[in-house]
Amino acid sequence: MFNVDLLHKRLTPAHIGLTAWLPDYNKPKKTPQLVIKETPDQGKYYVAAKPLLPGEIVLKEEPLIRQLNKAQWKDHCFTCFRPVTKKTLVQCHVKTCRWNIVFCSGTCEKKGWSTGHAWLCRFPELQELQQVVFAFMGYITCRSQGLENLFDLANSDPNKTTPLHDELKLLGTLFFLKDMSMLVEILSQIKCNAFAIKQAASVAVDSSLVVSRESIHLGQAVYLSASRFNHSCDPSSLAVFGSDGHPCQIQVQMIKPVKPGEEVNISYGPLATKHSRKDRQQKLLDDYFFTCECVSCKDTSKITVDSKYKCQICRKGRLYRQQSQCESCEQTPHWPYFLSTEAKIEAHTERHEFIQTLQLQETIYHDDVLAIGETLDKLAQVYCMHGNMKVAASYSKRSLEVTQKVYGRTSVEAAEEMMKLSTLLFNSMQKSEALRQIKETIVLYRILGLDKSAPEDIEELEELQNHLLYIVR
Repeated sequence: MFNVDLLHKRLTPAHIGLTAWLPDYNKPKKTPQLVIKETPDQGKYYVAAKPLLPGEIVLKEEPLIRQLNKAQWKDHCFTCFRPVTKKTLVQCHVKTCRWNIVFCSGTCEKKGWSTGHAWLCRFPELQELQQVVFAFMGYITCRSQGLENLFDLANSDPNKTTPLHDELKLLGTLFFLKDMSMLVEILSQIKCNAFAIKQAASVAVDSSLVVSRESIHLGQAVYLSASRFNHSCDPSSLAVFGSDGHPCQIQVQMIKPVKPGEEVNISYGPLATKHSRKDRQQKLLDDYFFTCECVSCKDTSKITVDSKYKCQICRKGRLYRQQSQCESCEQTPHWPYFLSTEAKIEAHTERHEFIQTLQLQETIYHDDVLAIGETLDKLAQVYCMHGNMKVAASYSKRSLEVTQKVYGRTSVEAAEEMMKLSTLLFNSMQKSEALRQIKETIVLYRILGLDKSAPEDIEELEELQNHLLYIVR
């Protein structure tokens, strides 16, 4: 892979200790709303210390270690993940540094240097070994605190790191690491405990019309306290990033009421409202090495995203793919009809013929199926781009109704759809309805903590509201 003997010539006395100055180091946070419980099956996890209500913030935390996604290196700060402009751009103070990274300030450059880049600067070849470099950052952090691992966080089977064996060996040989087992264990802990840091971004047709939102993957990080939250496919709290203007700060906020002694959990990604039980379980097993046994995975009596088809005989029964009999009318579904209709739906969608797509979807799917909501959203975008705001708003309203049925009225997904609808109602000059929608959207944003992680949305909503109240007559 690399000529390690040549790389050794670049080592300096600074590489001997492999310890970092960690000015912002924090031990696991204690929060009065939560207490840690431990069982053999679930390990350490949080339960409520008192009654918790939706909207209540139970944790804010900066990461112990973090790593910016390589796709973001050119325009985001390598240390704090903030966007970098030409005016704020700062590069590594070492003129010969060949890492393709930038910083947003001299302060972040110094911090990035002292917490890890000092040992990597001379080895740009390591830019391609992102997983083991992140483990190396964890290794340096642990050595700096006199620890053998990341604070006893859960880890996976060390055998899961076997595909990275050559990269781990290279890093160990390069830096003369005697305790390779420590590096392997930290990599295993990262695999189990790292959070993907995401940031919502608005996609606009022009400077004033927000018609869509997408999620940008900024990077990953390990949080000492947040790592104690167990997963549920139907969680009681929500983890968001970017609160208080800090892209890496995690904020955990309640979205359901929880009684004292009940578990407080988050989703690691898979959701019962969005993914099938089979897909959720496989994703969690692949990424986090456990089989989920949350209530949503155990209770097979509930309607799931698999049961999206509408019985063509009674029009009421919900069917999952290839189900042999409708439970409502006990008749046998004719699956070739469903499958041929889905093929037509796919063809119309590829040609952007969304009206035809919607018509066919409504014949075979129930009206609370996410696929219908997505088509309604596409139609809202199309009519918006053509300047027909009233029709766009009508489709957006229907899309919101589907989203609320699928994800819940107090979900992030619902909030994002409400944001779109607010702007469309405003631009279609439906004053009273726009005001009502804007107010409801602001309330939900605050309940979910999105006013902190997406303050630009709140600012836009308040501007729209003020314009309608004081300018439009």
